[in-house]
Amino acid sequence: MIDSHAHLDFKEFDKDREGVIKRFFADGGEKIINIGCDLASSERSVELAQKHENIFASVGIHPHDAEILNEESLKKLEELVIKTKVVAVGEIGLDFFRPESSGFSQEKQIDAFKSQLELAKNHKKPIIIHCREAYVDLLEILKNYQPKDDDPRAHKTPVLQGVAHCFLGSWPIAEELLKMGFYIGFTGAITYPKKRVTKDPLGMNFNTEPEIFKVVKNTPLDRILIETDCPFLAPAPKRGSRNEPAFVKYVAAKIAELKSISVEEAEKATSENARKLFGI
Repeated sequence: MIDSHAHLDFKEFDKDREGVIKRFFADGGEKIINIGCDLASSERSVELAQKHENIFASVGIHPHDAEILNEESLKKLEELVIKTKVVAVGEIGLDFFRPESSGFSQEKQIDAFKSQLELAKNHKKPIIIHCREAYVDLLEILKNYQPKDDDPRAHKTPVLQGVAHCFLGSWPIAEELLKMGFYIGFTGAITYPKKRVTKDPLGMNFNTEPEIFKVVKNTPLDRILIETDCPFLAPAPKRGSRNEPAFVKYVAAKIAELKSISVEEAEKATSENARKLFGI
């Protein structure tokens, strides 16, 4: 198993970080990608990767911190992205969930996202995308990094590759991302939804599945990554507790259930996908 998105550098792990890491590998874990979300966490991620053979790092500035991205901070990111074991730029993206009046400027988020896309492009690194209630803008920006029809690269490897982290959007959005060559990352959030009982116009009860189940079922197995996003989003069996990399097995199990395959097959495929995308 590979946990393709963890935040082990966060303060929630300060008291037992090494124990959490050992627990993951003792439970059959293979590798962890630790994700930067501002300059400080990016630096900590690099340090963690240098310390542990099977931990790798990404560096980037989360849309919530878009305000800090300027020439100086971008230069610092560029210094980090060339470090050994830095395998991606992220998490980066757009988050329009909070109103602009709360200080989250959409314009600055877009500018920060574009700057970091250029960083990833220039250094040939995949990207790790955070997106919330901003998929229309996100897709429009990403389309600029797709080969044009008259480009000899058309229908080949896109200019940018990466993963839509913690995907909870609709199938049409996922389908567009897949067409662009991106992977879809699923967290413990897919273990939360239950079938909903709804009523048709005649008052008859029937069950409907959450949209995210449809996304998991329709996404090709060779384009899926599993992740914890720990310490957040602990899967259903552990919900309410601090999440950790060892719990990524519950995400694999839910994917196996929804796709009617074995857990072993889900774990093997998603690990291979992560190795391919991140070059690890």
